Amino acid sequence: MPDTPRRTGVRAANAAAVLAVIRRDGPLSRAAIGERTGLSMPTVSRQVGVLIELGLLREFPELVPVGAIGRPRVPIHLDDTTFAACGVHIGVSTITYGLADLRGTLLDSEEIPTPPGGPEDVVAHIAGKVRAFLRRWPRRRVVGIGLASGGLVDAEHGLLDHDRLGWHRVPAADLLRRATGYPVHLDGHVAAMANAELLFGWGPRVSSLLYFYAREVVGIAFSIDGVLHRGPGGGGSIAHLPIGGDVRCPCGATGCLEATVADRTVADRALAAGVVDEPDIRLVRAAATAGDPTASGLLADRAAALGRAVGLLRDALNPDRVVLGGQAITDPAERLPDLLRAFAATTTLPGTDIVSVTRFGPTLQATAACTGLLNRLFDHPLDLLDQAPRPDQVAGTHQPAHPRTPPRTADPVGAP
Repeated sequence: MPDTPRRTGVRAANAAAVLAVIRRDGPLSRAAIGERTGLSMPTVSRQVGVLIELGLLREFPELVPVGAIGRPRVPIHLDDTTFAACGVHIGVSTITYGLADLRGTLLDSEEIPTPPGGPEDVVAHIAGKVRAFLRRWPRRRVVGIGLASGGLVDAEHGLLDHDRLGWHRVPAADLLRRATGYPVHLDGHVAAMANAELLFGWGPRVSSLLYFYAREVVGIAFSIDGVLHRGPGGGGSIAHLPIGGDVRCPCGATGCLEATVADRTVADRALAAGVVDEPDIRLVRAAATAGDPTASGLLADRAAALGRAVGLLRDALNPDRVVLGGQAITDPAERLPDLLRAFAATTTLPGTDIVSVTRFGPTLQATAACTGLLNRLFDHPLDLLDQAPRPDQVAGTHQPAHPRTPPRTADPVGAP
């Protein structure tokens, strides 16, 4: 019987359900998958077979307990050796791109300075670098590119507004897709970072999560039951959250969060105090490490302001877990106790041990960008794999076509 839209939709939903439970709880036997999903054993067997054939899952007979009685229940888990997702993060000063496997492990990444020029020239430059980067991984089938950026993002239409880059309604996703030949998913960088946490960090263990980011800009993302909340036009803004202080914001008010904690604010204050010779946050951190009390005080004040903001937002949203990210929080790490003390003094809800720093560290931006495509793959595995190009279809490559399930290897050509 040919697939009707309803049958096709049910099959796709079943495939996504099987993939989700294995990703969360695997390795699992077929019987355990059926128990967790509520699907019949024939349905589980069919979907597992399809996902194995596609190269998303594989059997692990070596995990069957020695001496097991009865018919062996061979565990099934993700096959992380075939498919990968590329990610590109566009920053004001730096472009980061990388490649991650299905478990969110970053296989490789690179950084380049953000090139000057208009958006078309910049995206063309990025595309050339990414094509060369991916040619080093010929045995991986890349499902697409996750594109993450600050500014205002219209993910549905792939449009990017970024004032600091001078980009307005730029069709960034389409430009990169046409330049590389890969499907491209555009998202805001804070949403992408939160998504990485949902897929591969705290997300599977809690029902609600608040992700808080601070560097040159500040932002949050909030999820319930593993799904990011997205309001009209994208996420909300905490840039003007009033946390106290005398720093004047471009909006005309004083005490706005972003204006108070931004790298440039701290660096400007250090310059005015004679701590550094130029307004560079790296010099402020170095001065603090060398024992300069003024530099240490400026960083401690910023950490306290961030802690107050986290406390206010925790009280407003009451999440199970708060995850912190961004160099304003993680670099230098010795300021974290100042943030946590301010958080504990601000929140009025019971329990102050719900705050964690993201585990991704310096790989955060590249990993986060990659997870945009991984998330789409996990939600719609059959659809996205149909869209993923073979290497011979990708712009700028001249490699032989792979079969639908390519040879499985975890290493790039020439890797140690």
